[in-house]
Amino acid sequence: MFINKALIKLAKGTGKEIFITCMWNIIFVMISTGISFCTAMIIRKVLGTEGRYDVLEPQILFVILFALILIQYVILRIKSVTAAKCGVKIKEKVRTRLIEKLFMLGPEYMADKQTGAVATTIFNKVEWLGNYYTAYIPVAVSGLLNAAVLCAFIMRINVTVAFVGIIAMAGILVCPMSFYKAMSKRGKKEWDAEEQYYSDCLEGIQGIVTLKAFRADGKQKNKIHASGEVLRKTVMAQLKVSMIENGLLELFGRIGIALCPAVAAYLAFSGRLDPDVLIYVMFFIGAWFAPMLNLIPAWHVGYKGITASQGIVDLMNATDNYMRRGKISETCTEKSFDEDIHFENVSFAYNEEDGDVLKNINLTLKSGTVTALVGHSGSGKSTVGNILSGFYEVTKGKLKIGDKTITMDNVGDLQKLVSVVWQEGHFFSGSVRDNISVGKPSATDEEIVWAAKQANIHELIESLPKGYDTQLGEDGMRFSGGEKQRIAIARAFLRNTPILILDEATSSLDRKNEREIQESIEKLIKGKTVLVIAHRLSTIQNADCICILSDGEIEAKGTHSELSQNNHTYQKLMGSQWEANLQGGIA
Repeated sequence: MFINKALIKLAKGTGKEIFITCMWNIIFVMISTGISFCTAMIIRKVLGTEGRYDVLEPQILFVILFALILIQYVILRIKSVTAAKCGVKIKEKVRTRLIEKLFMLGPEYMADKQTGAVATTIFNKVEWLGNYYTAYIPVAVSGLLNAAVLCAFIMRINVTVAFVGIIAMAGILVCPMSFYKAMSKRGKKEWDAEEQYYSDCLEGIQGIVTLKAFRADGKQKNKIHASGEVLRKTVMAQLKVSMIENGLLELFGRIGIALCPAVAAYLAFSGRLDPDVLIYVMFFIGAWFAPMLNLIPAWHVGYKGITASQGIVDLMNATDNYMRRGKISETCTEKSFDEDIHFENVSFAYNEEDGDVLKNINLTLKSGTVTALVGHSGSGKSTVGNILSGFYEVTKGKLKIGDKTITMDNVGDLQKLVSVVWQEGHFFSGSVRDNISVGKPSATDEEIVWAAKQANIHELIESLPKGYDTQLGEDGMRFSGGEKQRIAIARAFLRNTPILILDEATSSLDRKNEREIQESIEKLIKGKTVLVIAHRLSTIQNADCICILSDGEIEAKGTHSELSQNNHTYQKLMGSQWEANLQGGIA
């Protein structure tokens, strides 16, 4: 049967549907056996060799045979619809669990994963998993049950014939087990090759603008062709093993179908089998082996689902280093928030092998003040922002709001209190209105327009053919980098949360509009607890506290005036990165 705990766990919540699907398959196979039995009785009547089983008149037998054929046709349709519904429910449930797990895992998990590989797991692997439960399990259950019943029946007729059939049947059952290890090994390689192929294709589609701009599309096409060739070779390698296995399965099945009647005929000829039951043996042997031969293609569908299940289980069992939604306290709300935020001896590592990214961070964000983080690339600035956003749980130390420690179980309210303007915010396929209101789906049109005006993007939106109903396209490809940045800022205006994180919030804005946007940001941060990451000098100068990070540690803290006089690192940053900003460049 090839089923394990993981496959049972994946079917959680759909056991009833799988059972019903199996029952309809069993009924279908039993009716097929009944048709064979009825046909055998009719032939015996015609030949005039009636026996102990022949108690019905030919006319009645014809009516029963016709009725069984009609019922079988109806059940064929019912079992097909039932299997389809069962498959849809299984796939929907598993995909929902995978998506929920991905959102729980967050960005760190995707940082070292290819999108195409994850998409392959969610779509292709789950598709084959559904086939395992709807196209393999029902066929296997009905075939084995039918085989057991007919084996017992034939054994009552003649033990020798039954024994020959059992040997052939054993070959059909043992053969897949013998090939399982080899096919599993090749199956994993096939899935790996498929993931790489889809990843290369998706990467090419997502990066088509950059590839065309640098005339690198030829290189990407060659890469896709190469991964496609690897996939072809792995599929063919798997096919070679499958063809050998199929041939052996077919051989055992045909041997049983041919040899059992031959043995029965010989026994009847030699007087050791009643000739009156020979016709029953002929038809029952076919009914015995036909479902098992149907198991050959079903087994390969099931095997593909089994190998796919490993990738699904790996994703579901992935280590959760991310925050889960929860509750801090009933009093910690957007309107009443006036607490300081404390990083107490915080250390953080993305994984044990790479070591700590943040080391013993002690930092307090005073309520209603602006705290700026500066430092070279890789110093840990964005990681601090990610922790405050609720993406990661600290490895050591504590993140606290007032006297409440943030943990995996109570991060929900923190996330409600935080808005972020990322350096590269994501945009979804949909209208401008939908993208601005992504953090507040219930926002009215008036609120959306107000937020757009505050971000100085309203006039541009109004100039579009469909205004706020204009479709952005995937990842906002319709707009420039600066325009997308303004929409991201409009999102923050609309959410209007008491905690704000600005991560290179004006890095993509052109010089002409920088002053207007800077004024908007000054309005946005008023009265809020703000964490600024590598922002422009004008905001850094006005920050209540500037924190210099170096290799994951706090090197110094103070105001702009204090650090510019007393800290060499800050002076150096000002003399290079920040000086360029004073001259009109981009920091």
